[in-house]
Amino acid sequence: MSIASSALAYSAEPAPELSLEMERLKFERSMIEVSLAPLKKHLLELTALEKKRAEARDYTGAIATRNERRKIEDELERLDKELLLLQTREQSLKASTLPDKIDLPLEQAQLSGVKREGGALTHWSKPGASASWKLPDLPHGGYEVVIRYRCGALDGGVLEVKEAKFRLISQIDTTSKGPQEKNLGTLKITDGVSTLTLTATTLVKDNLMDLLSLGLVPASR
Repeated sequence: MSIASSALAYSAEPAPELSLEMERLKFERSMIEVSLAPLKKHLLELTALEKKRAEARDYTGAIATRNERRKIEDELERLDKELLLLQTREQSLKASTLPDKIDLPLEQAQLSGVKREGGALTHWSKPGASASWKLPDLPHGGYEVVIRYRCGALDGGVLEVKEAKFRLISQIDTTSKGPQEKNLGTLKITDGVSTLTLTATTLVKDNLMDLLSLGLVPASR
């Protein structure tokens, strides 16, 4: 899949029935989230009132307040479970709209100690040299990180791939038969609108590689 076709596939609107279901789930989730703050405030007030009545030896009032507090706690627990189910369903529907591969265009990378040259990202000439991409609002989950690259006999080293919380490490080896594709491993994406960063951690000599393309493949595919 080309970069252009991948971008179009991912930015395309979902089917009308899927879009409607996603909007319904979003609305239900927002309604629950709005109701949480008042309930939590009421719970704190009941906790304080229960303590006050117990200290005043108003045990009948304290017991009644305790019973009311437990009802609020049960309701908060129910809403929390419902919210988790809605969020899981939203993520599942969102994942179903993903293309087979999400390409991250080289021209959109933010570079530090790396040069964009001849259609590649090159001159990873010191540890810490990096390229970063803004993720296109991906659903949480595992993604295989796939690169296409060139690496000469004196090039290579170790590459780190990192998102908001998780990272993976991969050896970059010589490509003796020209450019090749390599699956660096599966990275868990916890924040789909954060940044994905590739960083050279060690170098054989002067350049880690010439990066020709970078893509993410949903691990469920």
